[in-house]
Amino acid sequence: MFEWTFGITLALLVGAAADLLRPAHWRVHERWRDPAPWLIRWLLPLARKTQWCMPLSQGRSSAITTALNKAGLGYTLLPREYMALRLVMGLTAGVIGFLIFPGEAMLTGIIGAVLGWGYPAIWLTDQTRQRQKLIEREFPSLLDLLSLSVRAGLSFNAALTQCTRRMEPGPLQIESQRLIRELRTGTPRDLALEHLAERVDLAAMNNFVAAVLQAEATGGSISHILDDQAIQRRRERFMRAEKAANEAPVRMLLPLVALLFPITFLIIGFPIAMQFMDSGIGTNL
Repeated sequence: MFEWTFGITLALLVGAAADLLRPAHWRVHERWRDPAPWLIRWLLPLARKTQWCMPLSQGRSSAITTALNKAGLGYTLLPREYMALRLVMGLTAGVIGFLIFPGEAMLTGIIGAVLGWGYPAIWLTDQTRQRQKLIEREFPSLLDLLSLSVRAGLSFNAALTQCTRRMEPGPLQIESQRLIRELRTGTPRDLALEHLAERVDLAAMNNFVAAVLQAEATGGSISHILDDQAIQRRRERFMRAEKAANEAPVRMLLPLVALLFPITFLIIGFPIAMQFMDSGIGTNL
């Protein structure tokens, strides 16, 4: 059974290598897609050809779509392509483990397959965390610009458009551009903002969306809401910085105990030990 699996996997890898050598592979056929990372870009053609064997329920597909949107890959991968990519990476890592360690082929093949299957999920989680950190860092500046633009007489949509054009390239600019596209295509503002909060999945963004929707429902001033949100977000940012500064000595304790202290004791104790040895040898003589 294992030989059959290995043979099928090897055949799929040969087919993928042949497909990669075709000039048509490097042409973009779907203009709506964003560029994929290099590893996904190499294995995505094979994943698209094998996605038919990855049936997904509606709930599972929605969960994967949400996770891809949080990582900024909503326009790069589809749910079935993502699951097929995990399968391809698992089989590829299993074959590599089988070939590198032929003495323990079964064990290394299984370990490689498990690692290859789990790596995309770990990478997706890491991408989501890095993206959320960047959004959380840039969000107060966007709120300040929005507040100034609204106070200058622009509407919320026009202010968002002007501020997005002047933002530094990053995940927050991408999400703002997507929000603007939804608003221009006729999506209600409350629904577009809720979509934004779902994609970003940050407490700061959820509070901002809730405050804007409440201001619209009650007729409150959006400029005051934006000022309050900007102040609150900066205050939270300073609190996170203070928390990280207070945690730094505790995090440094383990490297000090594990690395620095043994070397220090060795440097101090080696001359003392040599003196004891020399004195013992002299006494014996």
